[in-house]
Amino acid sequence: MSDYLSTTEREREEMLEKIGVSTIDELFEDIPADLKVKKLKLPKGKSQQETMEIMSALSKKNKVYDVILRGAGSYDHYIPSMVKNLSSRSEFITAYTPYQAEMSQGILQAIFEYQSMICNLTGMEVSNASVYNGANAAAEAMLMCAEKNRKTLITFDNIRPDTLKVLKTYASPRGITVLVLPAKEGVCDLSALKAELNDNTACVYIEQPNYFGLIEDAQKIGEVAHEAKAKFVMGCNPISLAVLKSPAECGADIAVGDAQPLGLPMSFGGPYVGFMACTSKEMRKIPGRIVGETSDHDGNRAYVLTLQAREQHIRREKAYSNICSNQAYCALIASMYMSAMGADGMAEVAEACVSYAHYLAESLESVGLKVKYSGEFFHEFVTVSEIPADKILKALDKAGILGGLKLSKNEILWCATEKLSKAKIDEAVEAIRRVK
Repeated sequence: MSDYLSTTEREREEMLEKIGVSTIDELFEDIPADLKVKKLKLPKGKSQQETMEIMSALSKKNKVYDVILRGAGSYDHYIPSMVKNLSSRSEFITAYTPYQAEMSQGILQAIFEYQSMICNLTGMEVSNASVYNGANAAAEAMLMCAEKNRKTLITFDNIRPDTLKVLKTYASPRGITVLVLPAKEGVCDLSALKAELNDNTACVYIEQPNYFGLIEDAQKIGEVAHEAKAKFVMGCNPISLAVLKSPAECGADIAVGDAQPLGLPMSFGGPYVGFMACTSKEMRKIPGRIVGETSDHDGNRAYVLTLQAREQHIRREKAYSNICSNQAYCALIASMYMSAMGADGMAEVAEACVSYAHYLAESLESVGLKVKYSGEFFHEFVTVSEIPADKILKALDKAGILGGLKLSKNEILWCATEKLSKAKIDEAVEAIRRVK
């Protein structure tokens, strides 16, 4: 813990002497006395051992599930111990915004490596230093596409509900229309899309896989969007990109998504990290920070923040976005995960997800649940059943299993990751079998 201790009493005295005051109270003497709190009613301090005992007691109030069959945007993947150990080093946790390149080569290089990996994963040419989360990344991509005479985003009702809410929130003050079309059999309806595309369409946004887990014909959707001179934005699950066509192969102008599956724990929903990547044609519009590689005066490799004129530091009123955070710590963890797994390891994880998801679907159908959509899926799918969803989920909860997400009275969205096993799936199905 020594790395995280505050200044010593001697150091504080030296700082006070340097600025010409004798006490810390003198720093606040301009604040009216009636605005100051006379005394804080704080409990007596605890030792480290006592604090650990209190936190341990609090943690026992959590319900820990042995089996997790829920995704819907937050996924339970195995995180290698290397990732947890390395990312806990104090120089990573306490790193600050790298405005001074000469003092920040380490964190700048880490961000550069992250950007490079995201480009490799998506097939795109440029990546930024990340944004808050996947929904935020989708909204920022929408702003990149919006132009004076093109102010409509077209999407479908099979994208994540939270992403749709964020899109609408961003769109409203900018005068952008978010047009939500109905999906057909769970996937995007090309005929409906063609009918709505016009000269006012800024972009088409889809998710691959979509909210129901289904795999879209993304390449065809991209072609249809481009025929109308609209941009094509793909929201992607990063693990699925290890086995599916990349956004670049599908013709996407911008690829976005949440990097949570890349080594970040579920953690009650955050903090997560949104990734953004685009073609070189769009790079001047991409928000946040971009780290570039260059050479210093002596010819040594060096890293710098680049393409900053369009960002929040300069001409704020003309910026495409005023987003400031780059979620660097979360991005670093994602980089460590991708480095630890490698291309083959990530492909194995993706293949295991597909395998277990299909085994889960077949097993659920054997006890009376029916997979709702006939299309191919990655690691999530929807079932319908005569048995109420609440009843199924309650039975699973009693068995120490977190069931899927209830979508309606009789519909559940299920998810399978590589952390499952045939035995765990059989255990869950047996608990459902006993439901009357």
